[in-house]
Amino acid sequence: MKKIILWSAVSVLIAGIAVATLWWLRSPQVITLKDGSKLTLLGVEYGKHHKFPTVKTTGRRVGGGPSSFDTINDTLVVWILNEHKGNQWGNFQVLAYDQEATACVTSQFSNSRQIKTGMELMGVRLDAFPRRDRKIYLHIMSYGQRGEQLAKGQFVISNPARGKTFSHWTPDPLPDTQSDGDLDVTLDKLLADAPSPYNRGNGIPRNDPANKTVQIDFDAQQKGQSVTNWRPVQVETTDATGNYVKGWINQNYQNGQPVGYFFQPGLWPNEPAWKVRLEFSRTSGFNDDELWSVTNIPVNAGSQQDAQSYWVWNNQMNQGRAKAAFAETTINGVHVKLFPAIQYAGQNPGFGGGGKVVSIVFQTDPDPESSGIRLTPLTVTDDQGRTLNDQGASWGGGNYQYQFAEPRDIQSVNVTIALHKSRFVEFTVKPSKQ
Repeated sequence: MKKIILWSAVSVLIAGIAVATLWWLRSPQVITLKDGSKLTLLGVEYGKHHKFPTVKTTGRRVGGGPSSFDTINDTLVVWILNEHKGNQWGNFQVLAYDQEATACVTSQFSNSRQIKTGMELMGVRLDAFPRRDRKIYLHIMSYGQRGEQLAKGQFVISNPARGKTFSHWTPDPLPDTQSDGDLDVTLDKLLADAPSPYNRGNGIPRNDPANKTVQIDFDAQQKGQSVTNWRPVQVETTDATGNYVKGWINQNYQNGQPVGYFFQPGLWPNEPAWKVRLEFSRTSGFNDDELWSVTNIPVNAGSQQDAQSYWVWNNQMNQGRAKAAFAETTINGVHVKLFPAIQYAGQNPGFGGGGKVVSIVFQTDPDPESSGIRLTPLTVTDDQGRTLNDQGASWGGGNYQYQFAEPRDIQSVNVTIALHKSRFVEFTVKPSKQ
């Protein structure tokens, strides 16, 4: 009798565990951000055609946006329902981790469809994820007044690409030398989990992969002589499973002195090898036919929107309302237009002393980066011959906007730019870990 009671209790316990497990598997996965936004994982798919799933809701629907989108290659898409307050759109990205959290890669693209006010359905594309693993762990990084924050919790999804046959690349031993023309680059080290020189904020743990970078050490020679006027600016990293990431390379400093270079993101370091394609760009030593100097460029009072309007009104859709360039030329087969400078108040009242910004806009045709050519401002001075303080730049599609802090009212500026070809070298290397 006791055995019957014992086995009955065990059966009830097992059934309870099974029901709890089934409930957990079927219950939606939800992450709540600091601003109250509620993110719900609706589904995952892998392929080339991606159709937005149906969302059941009450109230007035808007129904704006596309019903589907396509990708060139088989792509992992994660469907997330974003519910937030009114028109307060959340600013966040999805990060893909492996189980051991050796690395993570941020999503770069997403497509969205508004369901109703305060509710959007997002199709987040993950072009890089740990494809050999059974599970993928998705974290949410949000952006706000407190900087970057990693939300509590995670989405756990099954890997739809697992089971595919992936090749294994064979790495070359380091140091390894690769060349483009008369530029020889020797890669000495590729460290996959180096700590970031800059802490991304208290909202991200120091030892989290989101705070890790890839460190590279190299030596460059031109015509057999060591040179320092070639520096890496951009990197493309791939692996044998089909992952691809692209990022900017930054210089690391200690006590004001350069001590190497790093980039983010990398890929998962457990792979047998990465292919690392580095773009090198010159900082000096340009030929005369690569340079263009323009003086007495007028500085007009305006707004940030006035500066950005050069982008809007000078594209192919608005040629009838295109704004006139102050000067134009052709360098290395690229036609370059330079527009009058705009001076306006910066967003930060303390910015540049008086809080003023001077914006200089270039337009190029074709986009030089599509053929491995870079546009680099070399000198920018005001009408008193004083160098303007660089405050950043933005560009894309052949449009370039450079911003400079200038607290004084000035009448004109002088600019010298270089339009020059980059060099590219690729290494197949096994990343090392600390």
